[in-house]
Amino acid sequence: MSTHSHLTIFTGTATDKGAFRDNNEDALTVAGTLAVVADGMGGHEAGEVASRLAVRTLSYSHLFTQPGGMTEEENEQALADMVAEREAQKSETASSYRSRKRKNTTALNEQIMNTLERLRVIIGEADESIKTTLNQRAGTTLTGAWLTYIGDQNMWFIFNVGDSRTYRLVRGEDLEKTADSLSLSGELEGVGLEQITVDHSEVQYLVDTGQITALEALTHPRRNVITRALGTGNYWEPDFWVIPAKPGDRLMMCSDGLSGELSHNYMARVLATVEHPQDAADVLQTAALRAGGRDNISVVVADAITEEEANRRAAELKALTATESHQIVEDANEYTVTHTATPDDPQIVSERELSHEQ
Repeated sequence: MSTHSHLTIFTGTATDKGAFRDNNEDALTVAGTLAVVADGMGGHEAGEVASRLAVRTLSYSHLFTQPGGMTEEENEQALADMVAEREAQKSETASSYRSRKRKNTTALNEQIMNTLERLRVIIGEADESIKTTLNQRAGTTLTGAWLTYIGDQNMWFIFNVGDSRTYRLVRGEDLEKTADSLSLSGELEGVGLEQITVDHSEVQYLVDTGQITALEALTHPRRNVITRALGTGNYWEPDFWVIPAKPGDRLMMCSDGLSGELSHNYMARVLATVEHPQDAADVLQTAALRAGGRDNISVVVADAITEEEANRRAAELKALTATESHQIVEDANEYTVTHTATPDDPQIVSERELSHEQ
């Protein structure tokens, strides 16, 4: 068995129908170390069904209950292959190593590709479920992050279809490596926010091809027109990103009802300064409502922490919420209860018999 430290997630969530919508077509979930946000579309409650089907398909999948989507034996074999590969590299010359790298992928990369294909299949099942149920009358965007490990490597698997987004808070040395992140001024210098996912939308295409600027995209009349979605019968293939994970990572998944109302700088400041992920999610949702709340608003804030830290926080929460009744229940486990009733004892006594006895 491997003994490397595993990570888990500590999350906060918030969702609201917004100030002008009659119902909430967004859906979100946190299942184990998987966090997902979906933004349905279609009207007449069909969008609501589509987003919930997508979220349910992923949250019920056994894929996310296994490290890297593998069995325990497969993960142990992957770890053994990675260790053997490292040992072999130590004895190789630089030229022979480069030659082998051109011909073969590494054991870790091979397993990552296998996991991505399994993840793609699950998202495809969500697409089929929506199409079958709603006869292509509705669709949904989807974005999410899955914290898992392969061998001894902790990593985030991030996916996206449509214009819901996943962001990462970037600090310190990582900020220098991330050209697209926004550095905050003043006391928060050295902290930034990176948009990991890329929108599948008309305005993003116009930005990518140089026809409009990113600033113009914010007010473009077709900024809400997306080019990929699940369940519509059109192109739905997800984009994937695989990022090494470490304790202290903070990711945010949200629908465009949040990112469309709040500035990049404001979201970065909240995520950098509000410690508890639930508090951060609540602050962001409230700010989006105050900014206009023109669409449904959904957000998940997920922190990567060690399993030891998760156990410590759970123990602290239990102590903070403990009541006298909890102690009574715990004390009851210390006693052995014996049944003294016999078959001859009456099991039911009517009210009439009881009154006669008195």
